[in-house]
Amino acid sequence: MFGFNKQDIRLAFNLFKMNVRDKYLGSSLGSFWAFANPLFMLALYTFVFGYVFKVRLPGAETTLSYAIWLICGLGPWLAMVEAIMASTNSVVGASGIIKNLAFKTEILPISAALTGIITLVVSLCFLFILLTIEGNTPDSSIVWIPLIVVLQFFFIVSLGLWLSAINVFMRDLSIVLPNMLTIVMFLTPIFYPIASLPSLVQKLSFANPFYQIADAYQSVLLYHKTPSATGMIYVFLLSMTIFYFGLAAFRRAKGHFDSAL
Repeated sequence: MFGFNKQDIRLAFNLFKMNVRDKYLGSSLGSFWAFANPLFMLALYTFVFGYVFKVRLPGAETTLSYAIWLICGLGPWLAMVEAIMASTNSVVGASGIIKNLAFKTEILPISAALTGIITLVVSLCFLFILLTIEGNTPDSSIVWIPLIVVLQFFFIVSLGLWLSAINVFMRDLSIVLPNMLTIVMFLTPIFYPIASLPSLVQKLSFANPFYQIADAYQSVLLYHKTPSATGMIYVFLLSMTIFYFGLAAFRRAKGHFDSAL
């Protein structure tokens, strides 16, 4: 499919393991930090918003409800940011491999995007603990989670193909991208309910794929509902379009990578 075969899938998985290992190379605890860092961030957000600021959702009885609602969107968002940044830097970071080995370089942003799966798994496990404490344990609707995860990372991979290729020729992208993602985070109804926005802004937010992904997690885990079919189809079609043209653009550009790296 799309010019990839089983060997490419094995290579992508091996590159994924190498990316995780190399990220914490030289540290005493190694890959343990891949789990500890997101866990610390999520615990910090829970403490600050649940017990310091004591933010409450409308109609909620406890401040923990807001923290849980926040983590439903923030956990996947942290995973997406990590995956997008890793994917963006994947080609530049593997310049030595590209110059010395012949392989499909489009595998690099795909395997790099998978590094965000660790943060996502930690976020979901942390969220399940909070839901259990509140007495709102997930029900059968949880079967939708794998589909949401696949759709989420398909969207990230589609972005990564574009961003990783552009970053080869415009290195400033990797510097400005964290600021751009921060702006997107605050424009996305993650820290505040979408109902608090003006009606026009609400309609614009529905076109935000990051919101659709966060809303899907909230629907399944908090409200035990099927995620919005319209939202999921929208994200899939958008991802497919970006991926198709991004893959074609990446393959046209990779012939010039050697001279730019």
